[in-house]
Amino acid sequence: MYLASVDVGSNTLRLLIGRASKEGFVPVRYERVITRLASGITETGVLGKAEMEKTLQVLKDFSEIIGRCGVRHVKAVGTSALREAKNSGEFLNRVLSETGINIEVISGQKEAELTAKGVLSSLPLDKKQQMSLIVDIGGGSTEWILCREEEVLRRGTIPVGVVKLVDKYIKSDPPSKEEIQGLGVEAEGVAETVKKNVIAYTDSDMILIGTAGTATTLAAIDLELEDYSREKVHGHEISLDRLKELFFMLVSLSLKDRSNVKGLEPERADLIIPGILLTIKLIEALNGRNILISDHGLLEGALLTLSMEVQK
Repeated sequence: MYLASVDVGSNTLRLLIGRASKEGFVPVRYERVITRLASGITETGVLGKAEMEKTLQVLKDFSEIIGRCGVRHVKAVGTSALREAKNSGEFLNRVLSETGINIEVISGQKEAELTAKGVLSSLPLDKKQQMSLIVDIGGGSTEWILCREEEVLRRGTIPVGVVKLVDKYIKSDPPSKEEIQGLGVEAEGVAETVKKNVIAYTDSDMILIGTAGTATTLAAIDLELEDYSREKVHGHEISLDRLKELFFMLVSLSLKDRSNVKGLEPERADLIIPGILLTIKLIEALNGRNILISDHGLLEGALLTLSMEVQK
């Protein structure tokens, strides 16, 4: 039996098709397309027409793939952009009528829960036995999940993401010193919020795990990948010193030159600046030395949940 999960994110749309198994699922096909659904939402409070049209077209393509693969059950989830936009209901109805995909808009807490399920299921045993903090820096929000082994101790969401930060701060090319300073202050605020919520539970053996687009892009840049590889990115570790080195390199480049950096998708060339700065500030706030990258997260958590539901 084939199943599918769809993640309608604030920046990226992703599709995962798997074959149900006793362990959950065996992955069969993976697709992702950047549509920047949340672009401009901070100023307008609504989803933009161009962003909705692009997202709708990608979902039509996903629907065709789902049909061709003989998928029997689909779990589609929507995150920050669809939680916040005043016109999300109108968009959701259109998606359902034109693609047959019924998107469930999940809370930040539910998003964190599913992300933890996806990440923890993929960790090797020795990592599962440690305290871990999973961070998902998305387009419209940042989720954090504190875990002891496979138990979720605390989780939360902060309505700050890379698309919103670019819209708010980055006006120059390359970004000005003042823009980076403003961005840095807000990034520090996010990091301190996470720290306040987890500091009482943390210990020296805690591992910091980054998932979703920002983290996986940083791994791809560090590995200098010509073509994205889930296998190479998943489990890659990046030191704080290396991240700082990458940050100073990236922030000095124009958008055009940044678009040519190996491992960096052109559509993320502006978003990587707030993404890497947020990552650095989080590691520093938690007195860490590195971050472990997980290519698994919300998408896998949603599919695992669906697999368990249909096999009951």
